[in-house]
Amino acid sequence: MKTVLVPLVVLLAAATFVSAAEEAVPAEAAPEAPAEQSAAPAAAVPAVPAVALQTESFFDLWIEDRLTVGLGVSWSVLTDAERPKDAGRRKTFVGYIWKLEDEDQFGVLPELRYWAAPNLRIVLSMDRVSGRTRNFNLAKHSDGVAELMGPQLLVEGLCPMCDETVFLHAGAGVVYDFADFEEDAWWKLGYASEASWNEYGRTGKTRQDYFREIRVDDAFGWTLSVGASWRPHPRFELDLSLRHTWIEPDCQFGYNYGKKKGFEKHSDGDFTLDHLSVALTGSYVF
Repeated sequence: MKTVLVPLVVLLAAATFVSAAEEAVPAEAAPEAPAEQSAAPAAAVPAVPAVALQTESFFDLWIEDRLTVGLGVSWSVLTDAERPKDAGRRKTFVGYIWKLEDEDQFGVLPELRYWAAPNLRIVLSMDRVSGRTRNFNLAKHSDGVAELMGPQLLVEGLCPMCDETVFLHAGAGVVYDFADFEEDAWWKLGYASEASWNEYGRTGKTRQDYFREIRVDDAFGWTLSVGASWRPHPRFELDLSLRHTWIEPDCQFGYNYGKKKGFEKHSDGDFTLDHLSVALTGSYVF
């Protein structure tokens, strides 16, 4: 009996040892799969083109569909062009000048508009006006023409209509005009009238030892505007504007003795050159 039990005990002990050894082998110790049986590497991510990583350009953000540049035909008319025929010459514009008549009313002027917001835009354009002087001491007597021209800057509010192809607008702004006075030759040369100058053969020589001269100062003014813009095409805009400008430059009348003594002022004055202007402008839309 002992002879039979001893082999059985030995076999059971050996089986128990083998089972315990198999459980003790760590998972990472398991044999690795052949290299050719390992998982396939992940597909390479294609490089993103540099253009795709860029944001919108400055032109796209701030210029396109915002900026318009164009040319307009303008017509102006003076609105406050008379003063009393004051013999003391204290209430006139200057000297005997009591009236200004419209002169050279039409002009072709550039205009730039920038849409700062859907209902707000900034307008940079040109202002121009001129008036021929009339004196009350001589019938139809004129010393010359007062001229103003300069930039005007307006801010306009807009009201879209017709699926945003038509915009009504109203605004206000400032103008800075550069001034000039173009004297008639006979008056500048010191003759009593154009007829007197004709008697002397319309000579270019002065009647006295001086030239008569009126100097007009550059001036600031302000403007109110109403109108409408129409975009029949994404790249074209047509604008009709009515503007009223108030401006009153100072002036001086005197005698210019040239190199001898220069300009000697005789009296001060001012020209009221308030005016209405109508402009029709065609513009390219960037």
